[in-house]
Amino acid sequence: MTLWPRRHVDRSEITPLWRVRVGDVISVQGIVETVTDGGFGPRNYLKIRVGDSTGHLDVTFFHATWLKRQLTTGTQVLLSGRIDQFRGHLTMVHPDYEVLEAGQEPRLGLLPVYPLAGDLRQRFMQDLESRVVPRWSPQMDDPLPDYVRLAKRLPDRPWAILHQHWPIDAQEREVSRRRLVYDEFLRMSLAVLWLHQAEPGVSAPQLDSHNRLVSDFMARLPFVLTSGQKAAWSEIQHDLKETRPMARLLQGDVGSGKTIVAALSLLAAVGTGYQACLMAPTELLAEQHYLWFQEYFQHLGVPVIYVSGRAKSQDPLSSGMPLLAVGTQALLASKVAFSRLGLVVVDEQHRFGVRQRGLLGEKGLFPHMLVMTATPIPRTLALTVYGDLAITQIEGVPPGRQPIKTVHLSMKDRREAYVKVLEAVRQGRQAYVICPLVEESEESQGKAAVLLADGMRKISGWRVGLVHGRLAQEEKSQVMSLFRQGEIDVLVGTTILEVGVDVPNATVMVIEGADRFGLAQLHQLRGRVGRGVHPSTCYLLGDPVTEEAQSRIQAMVESENGLELAERDLEIRGPGEVLGMRQHGVAGFQLANPLKDLELLTEARETARQLLSGDRNLADPNHQGLRQWVVEALKEALPGHVLH
Repeated sequence: MTLWPRRHVDRSEITPLWRVRVGDVISVQGIVETVTDGGFGPRNYLKIRVGDSTGHLDVTFFHATWLKRQLTTGTQVLLSGRIDQFRGHLTMVHPDYEVLEAGQEPRLGLLPVYPLAGDLRQRFMQDLESRVVPRWSPQMDDPLPDYVRLAKRLPDRPWAILHQHWPIDAQEREVSRRRLVYDEFLRMSLAVLWLHQAEPGVSAPQLDSHNRLVSDFMARLPFVLTSGQKAAWSEIQHDLKETRPMARLLQGDVGSGKTIVAALSLLAAVGTGYQACLMAPTELLAEQHYLWFQEYFQHLGVPVIYVSGRAKSQDPLSSGMPLLAVGTQALLASKVAFSRLGLVVVDEQHRFGVRQRGLLGEKGLFPHMLVMTATPIPRTLALTVYGDLAITQIEGVPPGRQPIKTVHLSMKDRREAYVKVLEAVRQGRQAYVICPLVEESEESQGKAAVLLADGMRKISGWRVGLVHGRLAQEEKSQVMSLFRQGEIDVLVGTTILEVGVDVPNATVMVIEGADRFGLAQLHQLRGRVGRGVHPSTCYLLGDPVTEEAQSRIQAMVESENGLELAERDLEIRGPGEVLGMRQHGVAGFQLANPLKDLELLTEARETARQLLSGDRNLADPNHQGLRQWVVEALKEALPGHVLH
């Protein structure tokens, strides 16, 4: 994987400090005169004062106290960024910086800025890349056939690589970027469209979506399907009656009613005499599904079994008995042998890789597959990443769902949120409290949850339960059962409560350290309330210091629409981060942005369609570079038969 510059900085001129003005985007040079370490915690910062013979400038780095090892008093430093004003002083916040050794002259011109880690310095990276890239790039193969490159008026790839690192001017940088972005889109489009091609001779079971089980289930529902659910079910029904295996992504906002649509699909399989399975990413979510389907399918006489990693035998599966199997990745184990699998439903698709989806699909004779997510993905991004799937979006939410009021409170005002929790409990309602995301590990977040719960238990007036990932599954199940039954008033937990918990009586959600969570995660957590007839409130506690964190909190307060928030998330963080876990074997984007580069995405996708329509296996001698490109992207992702 290439290390691309994250941007370029124009250091054609160095401005003396006496000439700087608020709003300027410039480069300055000076000596570090003072260093102030802001300590640890959510507001940690490093502040330095830089001076030259003409003036002074304050510079602040948030969440970067490690820089004090480099930016010591007396150090010569070159800074590039925007001049702002704070409390009457000129300042730069998070500028690009370069530490100059004694006697070292600054490098001038349009310079690449590389991501750094640890004690790596920008000058070192620039010197390294200035030696490596010009020597290495001319040796790179260009997988794009000449006839495509010339038709699209694109430069060759070696030239583009060199000039993405070291352009002479902004125009050269943009021309090189256009070629490299096109490459990323074309490779991804070829990969996902290749997967979407039906293999010759593949035949899926034709499922009757009007069978007795489906009819009985619909007749017993205490509500009418929304127009969005009906439209989604209609699209799925059309697929299930075909002999080509369905491959469909079902998107729907929190509370849109995806589970009902999934239930109808599963009953279409079981009612036609086939087995069906549903895979969830966590045992907590799988167990919630198992309990729900047991309750709703019991009167239909449909066997529902739970498949866990601890199960030793699954005789009903190998016998071919029509049933529903619910489980986690344990369903992928070789010992779990279906003999008549007609439909696979994968919940929370964004948490699974393409490889896992493919392995589960191999469990039957090319079963139909429905994958679901409550984390809406902007359509441009979904078409690129999930291009092997047809996309269905459930619009709207069931009637009676209450809007959720979202309130942001600073940490000094957090008591207000807990007063509201206590008021809700006194009114017979329940609440969630999500502990802060101290680090990206379940262990540290679990410890934070324990401390939070212990502190709350010292206050009378509520019964506090605790659930986190390091508890044994039996303990988690017991706590969740007590909460559903109303024996626990306030459930303290980690982000394992993000999905799959449906307690209509819960009306308050408190998220500690909300500025540390991603936008999609905040929206999912908020979706645990507002599921009943009572008004609900979500309190976001935190003191966001970065512009990105402030934007996330503001977006949450302003909108409840998951798709709108997904678009905002894409704008704030970019496509690589929004995707979260990268799909196994299909790399994320390094330079491309589906929002900014939508025209190139459309062009590349159309080129991919044309290439595969005339050469489905990319066997043409002119396409060998493309074929190798795609195979490398997918070789870790899918069962061998998919790669032809």
